[in-house]
Amino acid sequence: MKLSELPVGQKLYTQLGHRVLAVLSRGADGWRVYVDAVPGESHDNEWQEVARSGDKQKEAVAAAIVTNLFHPSFEIDIPYVR
Repeated sequence: MKLSELPVGQKLYTQLGHRVLAVLSRGADGWRVYVDAVPGESHDNEWQEVARSGDKQKEAVAAAIVTNLFHPSFEIDIPYVR
């Protein structure tokens, strides 16, 4: 799937570990990825805090996450927001 196919404002998450989540955020200006630790009790609720206050990843790390750790993986066809 292409990142450009995600609707603007869409956020998706994936588990990097039981207590670590990555959130992909699609904006009008491109995309970004945030990562943070969570309690690991309910990822369906915890991802929202990661989106609000997680650490924004550098482009190379973010690209590795979206192309290898999301299912389905994403094809990067829009700019990363620096």
